[in-house]
Amino acid sequence: MKKYTFVYLFLALGLLPVMAPAAVILKGKTSSKVTAHVTRPNNLFVTDDKGGWFEQGLEMQQLGGWDTPYEVSARLRVVSTTGLFQVRMDEPLQIRNQANPALVFRTPVVRLGVEGGDLKPLMVGQGTEFRNPASPSEDEDSVGYYGLAISALPPDGNFKSTAGIYGGVLSLTFEPVAKAPE
Repeated sequence: MKKYTFVYLFLALGLLPVMAPAAVILKGKTSSKVTAHVTRPNNLFVTDDKGGWFEQGLEMQQLGGWDTPYEVSARLRVVSTTGLFQVRMDEPLQIRNQANPALVFRTPVVRLGVEGGDLKPLMVGQGTEFRNPASPSEDEDSVGYYGLAISALPPDGNFKSTAGIYGGVLSLTFEPVAKAPE
């Protein structure tokens, strides 16, 4: 008996879709007005001057005598929505001998500035503000070019005792500076 009841119920449910009406009529509101406000994101992109990055690193050179610092410079391109940003070093720059880590370059200095302008020293944990040139229009991000300069004196000792391959990691943070609405 239970077996037949189940079969009849299944057949009755199977016929329901066939007996449903074919046309559906909607009544009521059939259109809506949708408005949206698109806000541009606050962009801050830092690249080399060609839009890439320094995949091979930067090579410092000593152009003067033994007592002169090793130096390197790089050109950076900064794209910014607000045009106002700050830069800080995340940790002190250490340039160490790869074979003998006790040999370290002395008094490294990292500076950044608008191309053709004065360079400002960058400090660990302390942001230094920069302002891009004005953008061509209100709907476009501003683009600025900056010079990054790094210098450091070689380790104490003579050429023979300090020769070798040195390396270090420069970690900088670029972040937009919030400004009050006008």
